Amino acid sequence: MSDPDRTIVDDTPSAPTGAGVPSDNTTLTAVLDELEADGFTSSFVVRPDANLMCTTCREVTPASRIEPSQTRRLEGASDPSDELWVVAAACPNCGAHGSVVLGFGPEASADDALVVAALDVEPD
Repeated sequence: MSDPDRTIVDDTPSAPTGAGVPSDNTTLTAVLDELEADGFTSSFVVRPDANLMCTTCREVTPASRIEPSQTRRLEGASDPSDELWVVAAACPNCGAHGSVVLGFGPEASADDALVVAALDVEPD
C-alpha cells in the first residue's frame, strides 16, 4: 500500500560499524525531537485491547482507527532485539498530532503487540 502522505523510515542498520553497533547513531530522543519539530507535539498512550489514548483529548481510540503519517523503526545498539517502532499520527477525535513508541518483535509487551497488529502499517 503506497500513500504519499505516509513516510516510513527504516533505521535498521544495513552494515555494522563495530561489534553490535548500528550504522547510524539515531536515538529515540532524536526521533521524538524530529517529530516534535514536524508538529507532532502530543502523544498517545497504549491502553489494553489494542487501544491508544490521546494525551490531548484523553479519548481512547481503537488502534485500527489510527492512520499513521510517519513511522520509524529503531533497534538497540547493544541488543538488536530491543526493537522499537515510533508512530506519528493525528488523533481521529481531536486532530492533535502525536506520537507513540511501541515495542515490537519477541520482546514486545502484549499490549504493544496488539496495537502493532491493529495498525494499518507494519514495521519494516
